[in-house]
Amino acid sequence: MNRTPRTVMLVLTIMLLSGCLGMVDDFVEEWEEQEQIQMNWIPPELDLGHRARSSPVLDRYDSCSALESDLRDSLAEEMLVNLDQASYWHWYSWGWRGGMEDDMVAFDGDGGAPVAESANSGQQSMDSSEPPSSSGAERSGEYSETNNQEQGVDEADFLKTDGYHIYMINNGRLVILGVPEYGQVTMESNMTLEGSPMQMLVAGDKLVIISYVSYGNLEESDPLRSELMVMEGDYWNWRISNMVKFTVVDISNRSAPVIDREIYLEGSYQTARLVGQTVRSVSHAYMYIPNLNYYPVLPDDYWQMDHDDPARQDAWNDSVNETIASNLDIIYGLNLDDFSPKMYERNADGEITQLSTVSADCSEFSAAADSVGRGFTTIMTLNLFEDEINYELDHVSSAWVETYASQD
Repeated sequence: MNRTPRTVMLVLTIMLLSGCLGMVDDFVEEWEEQEQIQMNWIPPELDLGHRARSSPVLDRYDSCSALESDLRDSLAEEMLVNLDQASYWHWYSWGWRGGMEDDMVAFDGDGGAPVAESANSGQQSMDSSEPPSSSGAERSGEYSETNNQEQGVDEADFLKTDGYHIYMINNGRLVILGVPEYGQVTMESNMTLEGSPMQMLVAGDKLVIISYVSYGNLEESDPLRSELMVMEGDYWNWRISNMVKFTVVDISNRSAPVIDREIYLEGSYQTARLVGQTVRSVSHAYMYIPNLNYYPVLPDDYWQMDHDDPARQDAWNDSVNETIASNLDIIYGLNLDDFSPKMYERNADGEITQLSTVSADCSEFSAAADSVGRGFTTIMTLNLFEDEINYELDHVSSAWVETYASQD
């Protein structure tokens, strides 16, 4: 029988690798065994409430106590979910192959009490009169507006014009340019604005500047700082980091604009419109709740224990129980002010006045069934151009809606 070089090399290779192939078989068997263990491993977990999609129809509240109770329950569920995820990733990363056997503290979905469970639009017309031109000619309809898509609705933008002037937000300043004649531009004024101005609205001789203001923008002596600060242990923290500021500027004299009013609303700005003399804005706020722990407070010697030592998991379970109990004590001591965004007005003397945003019976709040959200999207209807401020607030989220009556 003739043997080609290729055949000889194949036989020699099989003979030389026979031992290695045996090692490969051993590795595959071990991998399959470990994979089976992994499939059978149930990581430590808390017994969380079951959530299912239901009707998005909003149900109105008839008492503040019911609203506060639901908000607390939502926060308690959020806290449990965070601790459950912490348990999963902690033990998954260490490769623990056991289950949590100690009882876990959960909360009763009916009343929120801790229990032990097993671990298994009014519109007004705009003034149509135009300021006089230096040439005496009328320019009505001869200039293009900016970003407006519906008649009578002014949309917020960083650049505006009324046909005689150009208003521009540039590098934290309000710049007003005059257009005395076609093709001519003059500098009228240049005003520094607080925070980070983003957009503005124009209503005749009034501008509404919409700015982002962070607690970091505030001076140490600013009384608004104390309104935003909350005590956390031995330290101060911030109830919320962002505010939307509405600055009303009187531009009757374009060369010397004057601030008429400053309103601050807790949250992050989304968008705004001007209908007649009424500003309508949308913002979102999510309050920081101090002193809550979303990771168990572990004993000092925990990290010195072997990761496969059962006593280590017992220490983890005990710490989770204690953390949940401590968190629930804090959560069920909260009230509506701790959850909902607040609004402030800076007075002429620089002092701060807090404006009411919640009625006595909370009948303006609504919630969808099976909701767990506690952030608020605030839709505010605000008339800033009268001597006394007039406003309505709608606080909306995946869970909550507030429609608030006008305040004079």
